[in-house]
Parts: sequence; structure tokens; C-alpha cells
Amino acid sequence: MNIFQDLLTSTWAFLQAYGWITVFITILAYVIYNKYIYDFLNTREENRKLIEQKKFDCQVQDKEQERIRLARERQQEDHDRKEKEARIKREVKEKEDAEKRLRELKEQDTTCNVLGHASSAHSPIISGLNSTDRKNQHAIDIVESLPGTCDVTVFGYSTCPNFRKVCQLISTYRLDVSHFQVFEFDKQKDWPMEKVFELIKSRFGEKLAPYVFVCGEFIGGLEEARTFDRNHGFSQFK
Repeated sequence: MNIFQDLLTSTWAFLQAYGWITVFITILAYVIYNKYIYDFLNTREENRKLIEQKKFDCQVQDKEQERIRLARERQQEDHDRKEKEARIKREVKEKEDAEKRLRELKEQDTTCNVLGHASSAHSPIISGLNSTDRKNQHAIDIVESLPGTCDVTVFGYSTCPNFRKVCQLISTYRLDVSHFQVFEFDKQKDWPMEKVFELIKSRFGEKLAPYVFVCGEFIGGLEEARTFDRNHGFSQFK
């Protein structure tokens, strides 16, 4: 208690002696602080915050740029992958188309070769039978003998669409000429065509070409040839 009273007494004595000076110094310090020190400290704090904000913004910007870069790389990789797949598909399709065209050309060449070979071949059975007196025998030899000389024999006109379809169907199996022969009526100048047609009609009941024989047996025309191919297959004569 005495200490407190002594302190209070000392303070009061100091204020009595230096009170106005103390008040003046306090006011002056307050003014200086508000006018100079406060602004300085405030500016310094704002600069510090600004620097930290810039650092933060730079970090955010770097992260954003990195994210954009990674996104672009993924997009580029996806684009490259799709482009590669599309290129592979185009190459496969072009290869398939080229192989298809090549097969078609080979089939056409095979058909032409078969037709040319068969049309130019004359069986020894009918050679020398050009006499008018022997037309009937000549026709019999053609209808009865020629189909038995080969596994598959086709008669018809070279301009007939069904005849061409039959030849193309059988030619797809690439049969050797020893197994497949073709005779074009319009190119057999020494054949008695009227007698041949009469014999075919009377024996097989078929009025229109083509006439298809398998192992010497008459099977019919285009549709019958297709049916035979589905059920038995001309490939068996390879």
C-alpha cells in the first residue's frame, strides 16, 4: 500500500513539474506518427502485400500455363492418334481396293484366256465333218461327245449375258483348260447350228443358251449352274 502511494505521489509530482512538456511531447509524437511514421509503415505493409500478391499471381500464372501446356499436349496426342488410325484405315482400304481390282483383272484375264483357248480348239471328233450329207452326225457328235471330254463344258453365244455370267462364275475357281472348256456358237463356223439346237431341245428340253454340262451330264443354264456351285462347288474340279 505504501509503495502504491509513493508511486502515485511521485507521478503527481512529475506531472506538476513536467506536465505541459509531457502533453506537448505526446501530441507532437502523435502528429509525427500520423503524418510520417503511419504512412511509411502502411506503405511498407502494402508493398509487402503487393510483392506477395505478385508472387502468388506468378505462381498461379505458371500453374495455369502448365495446365494449358499439358492440355494442348493431350489434344495434340489425341489428334495424332486419330490421324494415325485414319491413315492406317485409308492404307488398309486402298490395299483392299487394289487387291480387289487385281483379282478382278486376273479373273477377266482368266475368262478371256479360257474363252480364247476353248473357242480356238476343235475336237478331233468333229474334224472333217463339214459335209452337208453328214450334218446330223456332226450335230450328234457335238452334243454327245464334246461334253464328255472335260469336267465342265459350256455352250453359248459370246454376246449372251447369261453365258458370260456362267463363264465368269466358273472362272473364279481358276480351273485348268483340261477341266473347263467353252464353246461359243457364233465362232464355230463349221457347226450345223440348227441341228445342234434341235438335238439339245429334243434331248434336254432347254430352248435358250447357255448350256452347262458337268462330267458329260447336262445340268441346265445360269441358275442351275449357280445351284450346282452352291450345293457341290465347281472348285472340286481344280
